[in-house]
Amino acid sequence: MQAKQASTLVIVGAGGHGRVVADAAVCAGRWTRIVATERSASPRTGQLLPGVELVPLDVALALPDAEFHVAIGANDVREREALALGARELATVIHPAASVSAQAQVEAGCFVAAQSVLAPGARLGIGVIVNHGAVIDHDVRLGAFSHVAPRAGLGGKASLGARVLLGTGANVLPGLAVCDGAVVGAGAAVCATIDVAGTYAGVPARRIR
Repeated sequence: MQAKQASTLVIVGAGGHGRVVADAAVCAGRWTRIVATERSASPRTGQLLPGVELVPLDVALALPDAEFHVAIGANDVREREALALGARELATVIHPAASVSAQAQVEAGCFVAAQSVLAPGARLGIGVIVNHGAVIDHDVRLGAFSHVAPRAGLGGKASLGARVLLGTGANVLPGLAVCDGAVVGAGAAVCATIDVAGTYAGVPARRIR
């Protein structure tokens, strides 16, 4: 028997990315209630978006029948917040305007934005962000808590390690790999495997720090 889906979604993160996730969750229509929260000594009140109430973290953590999505763009912070949730269920949020193959595998806690593409055989680890208009080609592997920024793309059988940031409009050529923790700047082209963590920029991408 399939597990009963939680009726409430708690979005952890009330910044710009939180608003994007909240909008996608509303469009998806999977939850009867959506709230947002943040870790702050002075939590905000009101609404993150119309119909998405801002609540204190302790109130959000006490909600029954809830699952959680960490909507924070910074990879290390997103991972830390996800781990802090302990055994609470992590929700994946997929915008209905994304193109997701039935043969793609998406782990818990991921976000897939509108106009992005996940091709057959693509595999997303826990907590991955695939942002607006990004293209994840066939058999690509994205490591846990990585982030593919808007309009970035990976060719077939390419891979990102854990906590990699692939910047806006950057591309990884087919079959190449980017190691854990690397940052690939906006508009860069990865034309050779990156096996040393650092920040890379340019065409072809070279380490700048």
